[in-house]
Amino acid sequence: MVIDRVLVLALVGAALALLWLGLRWRAARLRRPGARDLLARFMVSGSPLVMAFTTPQCVPCRTMQRPALEELERRFPGRVEVREVDAADVPDLADRFGIMTVPSTVVIDPQGGVVAINYGLARWEKLAAQLSLRPAPAAPLVRDLRKA
Repeated sequence: MVIDRVLVLALVGAALALLWLGLRWRAARLRRPGARDLLARFMVSGSPLVMAFTTPQCVPCRTMQRPALEELERRFPGRVEVREVDAADVPDLADRFGIMTVPSTVVIDPQGGVVAINYGLARWEKLAAQLSLRPAPAAPLVRDLRKA
């Protein structure tokens, strides 16, 4: 009889602990910014946007995808906006675009329309092509003397 009571108390205690954890998890999710809020915050500059979905544990995201994104920003300063999004912190945004693996990139035009979704690594050349960005023409090395 004593063992039965102890077992029942243990089960009730475990159920209450799980309920408490579930309520804390739900409250934390409700405090997170939603997908619509984040997109509105990201789309303020009026330039195309590349959202790179990553996680802190993703080694290819840090070693391969991040340098490609930095190169894209370096080659097209002010013409493209790049944002890294932690897919684990903002699951609503990842779900909206069907992101199930990292690294993944979403290319969005200035009007907010999705141009492309790249699952896996995306080189900067591919992202630039999807954004229809062309490098600025280089200044001529020799001045045209006929125009002078």
